[in-house]
Amino acid sequence: MKTVLFESISKIIIIGVFAYAVGFTFENIWLMDEFNRGLANGEILLVDVKFNLWPFIVSILLMLLQIILSVKLKPRKRADILLKFGEFQEADERELIITNKATRASHVTFTLAVMIAMLIMVLSTNYIYLYPAFSIYLFASTIVASSIAYAIAWCIEYNK
Repeated sequence: MKTVLFESISKIIIIGVFAYAVGFTFENIWLMDEFNRGLANGEILLVDVKFNLWPFIVSILLMLLQIILSVKLKPRKRADILLKFGEFQEADERELIITNKATRASHVTFTLAVMIAMLIMVLSTNYIYLYPAFSIYLFASTIVASSIAYAIAWCIEYNK
């Protein structure tokens, strides 16, 4: 159970940091695009574009740390362990059933979260112009919701 919790929490942290990095970059690209549109119309728009590689570096380091710790936490230390990253735990038949139920809960949560995200995108077009990276954070939140649902379902089924 500690492997599932570790991998779920670490995935949520990595997705959050990576979404921040991509969102920050996308907002700067959006600003440059606004500058180009203004320049095409004969206007000069002053934009403040900053690129920062630290969020990408931190997310890559977190991914590497998660991979190393994930291998160390796995009960089996065989060569095929490199092919089995992720929260899935299938040591015995009971854990296989638990994994199936948790995967189903994660799939249902992801499907509902994507539908809700689509509705939010349709109903919040004015936020897209105010916060250009809104869609990136919304997509990351669907992945996070799916990971949280997997971890909760796995822990509930494990403790039955």
